[in-house]
Amino acid sequence: MRCATTLCAVLAVTGFSTMAESSARPSVAAVGLAVQQKAAPPKAPSKAAPATKGGAAPVAPFHNDIALKSIPAKNPIPMSDTSVKAGRAVYAKICRACHGLGGKGDGISAPPGSKPANLVDAEWKYGGSDAEIFKTVKGGIKPYDVMEPWGKKISDNDIWNTINFLRDLAKPKAKK
Repeated sequence: MRCATTLCAVLAVTGFSTMAESSARPSVAAVGLAVQQKAAPPKAPSKAAPATKGGAAPVAPFHNDIALKSIPAKNPIPMSDTSVKAGRAVYAKICRACHGLGGKGDGISAPPGSKPANLVDAEWKYGGSDAEIFKTVKGGIKPYDVMEPWGKKISDNDIWNTINFLRDLAKPKAKK
């Protein structure tokens, strides 16, 4: 069962597995394995968020159970040196191992077979708005083998500060 779950996670991360807009969910049987799983109750269809800047693909709608409408659309912690410094500390502690020192998805401790997101480019598979990033960090990405939920381990303020750090990290640096 663990191997089947890992296989689904790898397929989902690499883009081979997609969800239809109906209530159909990808199954292990769909990839040719004869493993029975309990069917999850179908989820109501939802429209994916609009594409992110740079013409990236639309946001995957069901990556966790947190309702996007329950999250402030704009980061409630203003961008400041103090916030960026606090976010840098959180990032170093929980994000850097997978996403890398510069946020490019090249960390040395990513789960085998996974490709952590590049957090400083224009493409955000699960949405690049402050609220969408918050949702992803707090609630993780199902099936949680790759991006676990951090909402019970760090505070909401830590997540917002980390978003400010990522925004600062992604800013083009002025040449001297």
